[in-house]
Amino acid sequence: MDERALLEAWRGGDSEAGRQLITRYYAAIYRFFYGKAEPAACEDLAQETFEVVVRRRDAFRGDSPFRAYVYGIARFVLVTHIRRRQRHGKRFEPAEDSAIDPATEGSVTALFADREREYIVVQALRSLALDDQILVELKDWEGLTQAELAALFEVPQPTVARRLQRARTRLREAVERLIADPALRDASVQGLDSCMQSIYGKLQDHLGRVRDPER
Repeated sequence: MDERALLEAWRGGDSEAGRQLITRYYAAIYRFFYGKAEPAACEDLAQETFEVVVRRRDAFRGDSPFRAYVYGIARFVLVTHIRRRQRHGKRFEPAEDSAIDPATEGSVTALFADREREYIVVQALRSLALDDQILVELKDWEGLTQAELAALFEVPQPTVARRLQRARTRLREAVERLIADPALRDASVQGLDSCMQSIYGKLQDHLGRVRDPER
């Protein structure tokens, strides 16, 4: 059953349709939080996202793809989480609170400690401003279209296209800053797309153990 049919069935009282819809996105939403928030909080943030989806299931008008709507809620939940930490005196730095320390069990960079180029690209990615990181990851890893990203950020599509281009430029510049060896720097920048896909594949394998929230 497609998403629109599942949503309409859920709105009509079919709880199984709602469970299927949430389960379809659970792993992707957990992956969205992984690396942007402390690892121990990711499951709670994913659960919170779907609690909002449940509460607001009748608010979705259908004028954008459902997954853009869900990611938009996840972004709101993440920003709220970051601000909550800041109010309690806990700084949020992508290179720190995103588990950048390779000694931290379960961290993103720990997965790539023995793979130099991937490790550097992950560091560069985590150094970006939060929305830049979200743009690059959702486009390159989750396959969202520019139209979906525009709906998520609630901006015109040409605006999101410009933002995405700037985010990619900043990622390349961040990679270049982290590499002293000119040959490795050139190879890493030229192979950035394939490197990003390699990182995504390993993340998927690592997070494949994420449990179904209904189990």
